[in-house]
Amino acid sequence: MDEVNDMNKRDFKNFKNFITRRSSIWTLSLCITGILVLGGIAALNGARRTKDNGTQMESELGQMAYLDEDAANGNPEDELFPTLDKDNDEEDMAQASGSKVEEDTPSMDAGTDADMSDTSEAEGTDGVTGSEAVEGTGADNAAEAAVTQENSEDAAEAASGSVISEQALIDAGVNFTEQDSLLWPSAGTILIDYSMDSSVYFPTLDQYKYNPALIIGSEVGNQVLAAAKGIVETIRVEDETGITLVLNIGNGYKLTYGQLKELAVKEGDVVDAGALLGYVSEPTKYYSVEGSNLYFGMTQNDAAVDPVLYLE
Repeated sequence: MDEVNDMNKRDFKNFKNFITRRSSIWTLSLCITGILVLGGIAALNGARRTKDNGTQMESELGQMAYLDEDAANGNPEDELFPTLDKDNDEEDMAQASGSKVEEDTPSMDAGTDADMSDTSEAEGTDGVTGSEAVEGTGADNAAEAAVTQENSEDAAEAASGSVISEQALIDAGVNFTEQDSLLWPSAGTILIDYSMDSSVYFPTLDQYKYNPALIIGSEVGNQVLAAAKGIVETIRVEDETGITLVLNIGNGYKLTYGQLKELAVKEGDVVDAGALLGYVSEPTKYYSVEGSNLYFGMTQNDAAVDPVLYLE
């Protein structure tokens, strides 16, 4: 009986040891399996992150390449809008310069012919014949004409230079001061206000940017007037503002008019306040959404100034 009990105890102990070893093996197997599963999940997450990072980097590189290509090809705005036609620019410039080529002074040949006709009919009181008198008169007139023409050319060159001298402004009576006011340059309402402290929205460009001038909505063909007395300093054609005129009004103040056509003045002209400068033109490609308008800017010593502060 004792032997049976001892045998049973040994069998139970062996069975217990067997179960314990099996449990340890299963536990170890489960741990290894768990480690493998977690390692696989981590590997999958790492591969996914690598793929996402690669896709993002590829996207960023593609965007940078696109921007580099735009920069190489020019301003992105030029892709949005067609380039101004060169022939149209030349035509506008010719129109801006005006067709006033003829001189207002009478013909020198006509005056000389009249003097010759009058002199040939009589002798001089000192015994000088008519032909000799004609010779003397013609030479004097020619010399005087040469001097007059030279002076006129010098004056025109000084007035039409890119920078008008202070003496020329003083001689013309052009002297705008802080206490003076400006006339409204054209009929219309302000579409986009002057803003150099914060950016404003430009519909055609679909972007925000600073605005150094007033964009005044005005009908095509409306008159554009000189807001103050000044000298027409430059007339040029710009991509953004079309035919553009700069009026020097003295003391470092200048007015810039854009979107013009059919100019009534030329470089070097002295104009009074309220004088006709030209007419409002069709808008350039940069203002197609805003519609026809007058670009009206003001500077003092080349720094932008709000024209509203001086407008009546």
